[in-house]
Amino acid sequence: MKKFIFTCLILSFTILYLGAQDLVNQNRFKQIEAAKIAYVTKELALSPADAERFFPLYNQYQKELRELIHQRKNKTGKKRGELEYDSEVLALKLRYRDAFIPIINAQRTARFFETEREFREQLLKELRDRRND
Repeated sequence: MKKFIFTCLILSFTILYLGAQDLVNQNRFKQIEAAKIAYVTKELALSPADAERFFPLYNQYQKELRELIHQRKNKTGKKRGELEYDSEVLALKLRYRDAFIPIINAQRTARFFETEREFREQLLKELRDRRND
């Protein structure tokens, strides 16, 4: 009986710990997304009105992009090669580029994709620097 209680306690603590880790990871993700939104807003010089119209579409773009990445990582859905995956990402970006242009103009739309890459590179650099310290 003692072994059973001990096992239940260990299992309960493990579940609580994993749940807490999920909350920490979700909080980090939200912080990164908030920083990314601030960075994009600043770099593209979005007015509040532009941002109000741009970010709902941007959020949809991010959702579809994450789904593609998730499918690739988990190998769900059909089996596809690297080039097919890259072409799907490119098609998504082209589709959203055309949707972004009426909202923030062609020049800022082109700059958006550069800004997104720059943010990702800065984030990776910061993470590498933290690991090395």
